[in-house]
Amino acid sequence: MTHRQFESIVPELSEEYHILTVSFDGYDETGETFYTTGKDQADKLSEYIEENLGGKIDLVYAESLGSIPALFLTQNENIKVGGVILSGAEYMNYGVFNKIAIDLFAPMTYKLMTKIIETEEVKFPTFLKIKMGITDDVFKPMLKQACQNLTLETTKATFWEAVRLYPEHVSKWEPNPDFKIACWYGEKEMNMKKAVKHLKRAFPNIDIHPFKGLGHGEIMAHKDLLIKEIKNFINEQ
Repeated sequence: MTHRQFESIVPELSEEYHILTVSFDGYDETGETFYTTGKDQADKLSEYIEENLGGKIDLVYAESLGSIPALFLTQNENIKVGGVILSGAEYMNYGVFNKIAIDLFAPMTYKLMTKIIETEEVKFPTFLKIKMGITDDVFKPMLKQACQNLTLETTKATFWEAVRLYPEHVSKWEPNPDFKIACWYGEKEMNMKKAVKHLKRAFPNIDIHPFKGLGHGEIMAHKDLLIKEIKNFINEQ
C-alpha cells in the first residue's frame, strides 16, 4: 500500500491519463504517521479530490488492503467517482478468533516487511503462501515494494480495519446497482468467496474478474496485462 507498487505502470498510463498515486498514513515511509481507519483515509482522499480535482475522479484503483479506503469512497457523497477497481479485496474476518489472529499475523507481517528491506534471506510461512496462492518468487518482489519505516502500530490498525470491513461496514450498506465497480483477484486466492458474496450484495452489478493462474496481488507483476485491463475498464464506463 505505497505509491511504489505502481511505479511500473505509471509512465505508460500517464501518456493518456492524469495519474495520482497514494500512500496512506503509516505507509508514507516517514515513520511519523500512523494508520487509523479506512474511513479516515477515504475522507482525506475525498478532501483532496474536492480541493484539487473539482470533486471528480474517473477511476480509483486499489490493491489488497488498499481496497478498504477505496470502498469507503463509494459511500462518500461529497465527490463523484466514475468507477472503482478492487484488486484482492480479501475477506479477513475470523470471528471470535480476530484478536488471536491479529496478535499472530500483525507482528509476523511487520517482521517480514521490515526484514525483506534488509535481506532477501527471508522464509515465508507455508500456510501464508497457500492462503494467498503465491510462491516465494512472487512474494519477495511484492514485499520489496512494501513500506519502509513501517510501524507495528500501523500494521495492527490495518489488520483490525480488514477484519471489520465486511461484517461491520459493507454488509450494512444500501445496495447500489448503478455504481461502476469491479472485483479482481487471483483464482488461487483462498479467501475471496465471502468477499465476493458481500460485494455482490452491496453492488449487484459488480464485475467479478478472477485472473487464471494468479495469486493475491500477482497481477501487479504482469504490467502489460494490468494496463490492458485498466484501460478496458475505463473504456467500458
